[in-house]
Amino acid sequence: MRREDPGETSPIVSIYRELRAMHPNWYVEIGQPNGVGWIAGTDLTTAMRGPFHSLLSAIGKGLHTSDRLTIAASFALRYAWSSGIAIAPYLFYHCVPRIALDNVSFKFRQNTSFERAAVHRPEGVMLRQDGVLEHPSVQLLPSPEALVSCLRDSLVQQAEPVVAALYDWSHFSVRGTWGLITSSWGSQFMNLFGELHGQEQGLPHLRAFFEGNDVVAQMQPDFYPVTYQRVTHVYHRRASCCRFYKIPQGDLCASCPIVSQEERVRRNQAYMKYLLEHH
Repeated sequence: MRREDPGETSPIVSIYRELRAMHPNWYVEIGQPNGVGWIAGTDLTTAMRGPFHSLLSAIGKGLHTSDRLTIAASFALRYAWSSGIAIAPYLFYHCVPRIALDNVSFKFRQNTSFERAAVHRPEGVMLRQDGVLEHPSVQLLPSPEALVSCLRDSLVQQAEPVVAALYDWSHFSVRGTWGLITSSWGSQFMNLFGELHGQEQGLPHLRAFFEGNDVVAQMQPDFYPVTYQRVTHVYHRRASCCRFYKIPQGDLCASCPIVSQEERVRRNQAYMKYLLEHH
């Protein structure tokens, strides 16, 4: 194995550059960002004041509700969508960047949806494999099992203080919040795996990712394939409700646990029909 010069670019920078070339929505900034809409990861450890409190207030205004339970649930889905900054490098390059809250920032659009993330210092771990250069910013791991364990631990450890802050502010169920976060993780995983080998082949990998005895395993979504005209997509039933139906303009999501499985699959197939007819 060749040793890369420490002065050369971290392989994680190159990975994010290549991901952006594949899809512009996979853009991750490197370095400490500044500008409107950015929130430092560490700011998400308290929702009582500061940028996190301002974002939650803006979400409430956008949803036309002051109900903190509903606002917290809505934020959990938005926040967890940022998991792509770790899941995409994992799936495409066998790499897990360091995504601890002190090493990331998040940007939210004016409408409060998640836009993109920044990784302050491009450090992390990679699977030891042919062609991977040693670099001071990257630790090499010996096995795929060690890598998926690192991905899971990284996402969980990042989210834990955010979940605690949301609970302190809203008293929305901690287990309920994890049920929403895991649904966004699963959606990102399936969408990205679909770009690689097809969503259905991602199911064993996703189940290995969620395996365990902790709250993340207990509140993972229930994934299932749906086929329409020989096209198969993987959908899921969340373990908890996002409360979107509680607001005036809201409705029950197809992934909501309140919806029957028959109605869920009917909606899934209707959406697949729409996609096939309009693309």
